[in-house]
Amino acid sequence: MKKLTLAAAVAAISLAGFSSPALALDVEAAKGLAEQNNCMQCHGLRKDKDGPSFMKTAEKYKGKAGAADEIVKHITSGKKVKLADGTEENHKIAKTMPPNDAAQLKNLAEYVLSIQPK
Repeated sequence: MKKLTLAAAVAAISLAGFSSPALALDVEAAKGLAEQNNCMQCHGLRKDKDGPSFMKTAEKYKGKAGAADEIVKHITSGKKVKLADGTEENHKIAKTMPPNDAAQLKNLAEYVLSIQPK
């Protein structure tokens, strides 16, 4: 009986950490943040521009643990990126209000990862 109780407790704790509100993607908020940061100037949803499309990025990270964290790191680091014409520039750092809001950045990353081919 103790094993069953322990298993039930572990399951409840696991589910609490992954409840549906915690996993819910707010598409409109992500689109708004992408718009505020001019992401679509360089990235298309399904078509490459100066940078890779969101769909190509989603394909690159498909099934990889920590994919959203990698995207957040990329959009907050200002790392050098190579553009379609071969030139390089520092990737613009995504800004949120309030500043550096981890939940907003993660939501944007999850949105990028959600883009699938039509």
